[in-house]
Amino acid sequence: MPLNFGLTKTYDPVETTVSADQIEEYAAASGDANPAHQPGPDQVASAIFSVVPGFMLMGASGSDPDLGIDNPLMIVHGEQRFRYHQPLKPGMRVTMVPSIESVEDKGKHGMFVSKLAMTDDSGELVIEQWATIVVRGAGSGESRESSSKAAPVKGDVAATFTKEVDVDMPKRYAPASGDHNPIHLDDAVAKTVGLPGVINHGLGTLSLVSGGLVEQVAGGDVTRLRELSCRFTAMVFPGQTLTTTVWETVGNGAYLFETANPAGDVVVAGSLEVAAP
Repeated sequence: MPLNFGLTKTYDPVETTVSADQIEEYAAASGDANPAHQPGPDQVASAIFSVVPGFMLMGASGSDPDLGIDNPLMIVHGEQRFRYHQPLKPGMRVTMVPSIESVEDKGKHGMFVSKLAMTDDSGELVIEQWATIVVRGAGSGESRESSSKAAPVKGDVAATFTKEVDVDMPKRYAPASGDHNPIHLDDAVAKTVGLPGVINHGLGTLSLVSGGLVEQVAGGDVTRLRELSCRFTAMVFPGQTLTTTVWETVGNGAYLFETANPAGDVVVAGSLEVAAP
């Protein structure tokens, strides 16, 4: 059944307080050993930690009957974007406002963009994040012209690093993130929706990669991030070793990156902006 194309909607705000334990647990589940994420007076959340307090809210938009998703197991995470205004620290009380920004017909599939705006007690923005979600088989079935964008120009290679996706990463990441989708935890369930078996969480992969990006191009200082965005282009499986290449691009502090699996297939591609130290 097609989605409700054209729907836009803003939901009620929710308040929460970020805890030191949440920050530490998420970093551990992400394989991020940056000491800045450990408890202490200078503790700060990792690059995409904001998905933790916001997960249930963004998920709620996807389960809204007005959107029209019949089978949540047909959901695929297509893109993710973060815009950073100030760092998240333990003890911060934040207000989160979720919304559906757009719902589009992609022919065979449907797609919607969910946004979460997070502000502090004074009403100042902390982090904005967007998730682009593809719902397999939820399009109209009518042909659609594909939009093409000019490929960004890559400059010199700024860094290359590898990260291992531990075999048990999905089982660690699920409780730390709140994402217990069984396609990441149960082979049998994953196969019922056409997958070859358990796949790594898309945000789990991004959490692993973003830790390396902060280390390599921000000197380990996550507070220097200004924006991070990516497309999830292929499935990642537990046990794989991923190689990320980072290129400088036009503009001071702007980078492109691609993460590839052992076969050389790109699984995540994106960009980031980093402030000067």
